Amino acid sequence: MVYKIFCDESNYMLHDTSDIMVNGALKIDEAYLLQAKKHIKYLRHKYNYHTEIKWTKLIAKQWDFYKELIDYFFENENMEFKATLVMNKTNARHERYDRDHNEFYYVVYYYTLRDMMDVENNFKIYFDYKDTLGGERVKKLKEILSKKGYEQSEFTIIHSHESQLIQLCDLFVGAIGYANRADIPKESAIKNRIVEYLDAKIRASCDSYCSIKQTKPWERKFNIFRWSLQ
Repeated sequence: MVYKIFCDESNYMLHDTSDIMVNGALKIDEAYLLQAKKHIKYLRHKYNYHTEIKWTKLIAKQWDFYKELIDYFFENENMEFKATLVMNKTNARHERYDRDHNEFYYVVYYYTLRDMMDVENNFKIYFDYKDTLGGERVKKLKEILSKKGYEQSEFTIIHSHESQLIQLCDLFVGAIGYANRADIPKESAIKNRIVEYLDAKIRASCDSYCSIKQTKPWERKFNIFRWSLQ
């Protein structure tokens, strides 16, 4: 079988506006990709939503669109999401492992992707374009995954406006980051509403206690690996 995985991340640089880092990946069976894209386009038409879905550019009056988009993900058995949430990233003691922050980036992505992949199936992995260094990052990540037995994987960088599922991944990554940041005021009504609703959907999908801050390792539908660096 062939699966497609759409990836996005926030605050991946060592020194930026936040001390947390979130990597996210949304997996779907390739046979159901067109169906998913068509449904999201249907929701866009239904709610007259024609701009790119981005956590940093949410539209306050479009709550119903975001709600139905989240519902669609949780009701679609062919889609899974995994996030690695790194807390206190500046506490990482890279010298202990003979690496720097750039190499740590690959470690985080490996943890994000490894539970979504296996050696029996083929994977096409898409990354959102961030900067001119993206090509080197993807090349390095491919080398790492190949050493783990995932030689059959394909890696592609695209712009987020080209992919409905990267945009959905961006929404989830943004919500996780926002919910876990203690250093910012929670003044956005639409962001708070999305976080609360997503948290409720995550809890309802789990067999045991979980939330938008962390889930159990075995959760498949929506998994958040919380990695606290002391």
